[in-house]
Amino acid sequence: MTKKIKLHPVETVLFALVVLLLSVGTYSRNRIWEDEISLWTDCVNKSPHKARPYLNLGVAYLNMGAYDKSFEATQKAIQLDPKNGQAYYDLGLNYQKIGNLKEAIAMEKKSLEVDPALDMAYYSLGGIYFENGQYEEAEEAFQRFIKIYPYAPEVHGLLAIDYAAQKKFDKAVAELEWEIRINPYHTLAHLNLGQIYWYEFQNRQKALSHLKRALMLDPLIPNRAEILRLVRLLEGLP
Repeated sequence: MTKKIKLHPVETVLFALVVLLLSVGTYSRNRIWEDEISLWTDCVNKSPHKARPYLNLGVAYLNMGAYDKSFEATQKAIQLDPKNGQAYYDLGLNYQKIGNLKEAIAMEKKSLEVDPALDMAYYSLGGIYFENGQYEEAEEAFQRFIKIYPYAPEVHGLLAIDYAAQKKFDKAVAELEWEIRINPYHTLAHLNLGQIYWYEFQNRQKALSHLKRALMLDPLIPNRAEILRLVRLLEGLP
């Protein structure tokens, strides 16, 4: 008898979130950001009383992973311009990177308090809340962002991940299907749909369709061998 693969949709989508978050930073430690640091350091030296050069220098350091220097530059920007919502937003991302999620949430909220039009803060808040295990708060933040940007890439997939963590699988499927309408080539959306359709709804046809699509789209997809075993298992079922 074929042994069923011991994967669960929640585990898969949580892994997918990690992949997405890591993918954002895959290009960060390169020559581009070194050049950015040189550029904005020069601007800071020439305009030491302006917040914008410090803010941009902080972002460059953040993308390089130099978090202490990023903190220093961003806090200097806030000192020079306490009403700069972007500075609090960037500070929140910095706190998230070092694992201080409580302060990260506080800074993202502060950015919205200072600048209610800073919509990206809702997106970041969703991810930070999720990372902190505050799934209902993450859901609300992602939904607020989606109301403003319904066709933004990735956000429906992230909301789906949050729904799956809450075991709201019907809603997770709806968001993943929306993500695929935005981007039919979204590998992780197909992968998560395939596993949710099988493990939660026992829908073999839809599960196979999405799993095969994911395998076709990305030959280097994580856990490829396990996904292939699941596909073979489903193909062998009546």
